[in-house]
Amino acid sequence: MDDRRRRWPGAPWLGFVAASAHALGCGAGAGKEPAGGPPAAFAAEGANEDRARGDEGEARGEEAGGEAQAAAAPPAPGRGMTRAEAGRYVLALVNRDRAAHKLPPVTWDETAARAGRRHAEDMVRVGYTGHWGSDGSVPEERYTAAGGDGFVMENAGCFADAIPRELDPDPRFSAESLERVHNAFMNEKPPADGHRRNVLTAPHTSLGVGLAKAKGLDIACMAQEFVDDYGAYQPLPGRAQVGEVIRVAGELRAPAKIAGVGISRVEAGKPIPPERLLKMGGYPIPPPYATFFPKGFKTPIPLQVTGNRFDIQVPLDDRKRPGLYGVSVWATFPPSNELKMVSLRTVEVGGKKGAR
Repeated sequence: MDDRRRRWPGAPWLGFVAASAHALGCGAGAGKEPAGGPPAAFAAEGANEDRARGDEGEARGEEAGGEAQAAAAPPAPGRGMTRAEAGRYVLALVNRDRAAHKLPPVTWDETAARAGRRHAEDMVRVGYTGHWGSDGSVPEERYTAAGGDGFVMENAGCFADAIPRELDPDPRFSAESLERVHNAFMNEKPPADGHRRNVLTAPHTSLGVGLAKAKGLDIACMAQEFVDDYGAYQPLPGRAQVGEVIRVAGELRAPAKIAGVGISRVEAGKPIPPERLLKMGGYPIPPPYATFFPKGFKTPIPLQVTGNRFDIQVPLDDRKRPGLYGVSVWATFPPSNELKMVSLRTVEVGGKKGAR
């Protein structure tokens, strides 16, 4: 009997898969700046690493002869790179490291880059590193707002001192500043190697790189937004009311095979003070409170499936609570039966008018 049938209701293992999958790329990088000057080195913190181990992580990031430093960097322009050039340079660094592990290259994703730039600029202005934005936003929310409809996993690296800075409106990036961030990700050691594992996750198909700088500092703040793009999806509303029924439909591309649709909910984001942002650590994706499968499986509403096309009408109603709802699409990649998320979009859901 299929595992999904045996373990229903509630599908708690789906939440575990979701949190584990996103944790691969949710470690927050941290650049530490001594008083009166720029940081001497960039430090990266793994997805599940306690912040108390930050100094140890920093030392590992500077180890000579690390794996990322051993491979030659791709050629860089002989001058400061524009934001567009710098993004493509980071893409080349990523594909160099994926090729070294016999993984397929990722392509450039401008939508993900827009989401990443929003986050990188926020980290510069506020002086922090993390995955929550200072406005309370989370990676899939920013990616959805930018127009994305796949599944995004973020690596982030910037300051860690809660000192506000002025953005450079026309930044130029040195190859060294970009390599410093990326090499810190790649030089992580297990088990605190969330960034590195994200770079080397085989199913990733594309990458957008968000970059920003503070005026007067040759320090690149970076958000690498890795995307798994395996389908085409009908648009979702950006906003809805509690209890509103929405249509979730689309078609997956091989090798992905449609498995299910999930709905999750968290509280709507609110502004977060810089000092708290520095303590928030990695970001796990909320597990679905409801999951919908095709006919033949125990499911609250059957998912209509024809080939790799799917269609379902589902209510946004987690015990009548408003919040940020996540709409996820799940697939298998034969011959494996493991469920993997291939799309995660968000909808802002408000309370019904007149409700208390």
